[in-house]
Amino acid sequence: MPSYKASTPTERPDHVEPGDYEVEVVDAVETTSKNGHEMIELKLKTSEGSYLYDFLVFIPSAFWKIDAFRAATGESVTPDEDVELTSDDLIGRIGSARLVLEEYNGRKRNKVAAWLTGSDNKKGGSHDPF
Repeated sequence: MPSYKASTPTERPDHVEPGDYEVEVVDAVETTSKNGHEMIELKLKTSEGSYLYDFLVFIPSAFWKIDAFRAATGESVTPDEDVELTSDDLIGRIGSARLVLEEYNGRKRNKVAAWLTGSDNKKGGSHDPF
């Protein structure tokens, strides 16, 4: 039987205020988009403990986003290079992202507006990393 040491109950935040945050990929699943394209669904955790999702869709018009994610999480991106990504390789990556707030079904939730690299991190508000 599993056991643990109880603590004071607190609520996990559902979202964070808009700004630039360090996020960690805590899960990644290879799946198919609604339009039938290969996709990796990323489950992200902010340093404040809230969770959000982002999606890497493997279609030419979205390759820029995959490259931005790779660069933001420390991977070198070389133009015209053939790249193969697997979901398991993405778990544990940490990067900077600009998060915005949107409302969905009456609840506020975060969305990745941009993956940040280098000087991009200096724009907007910033929040302490993990």
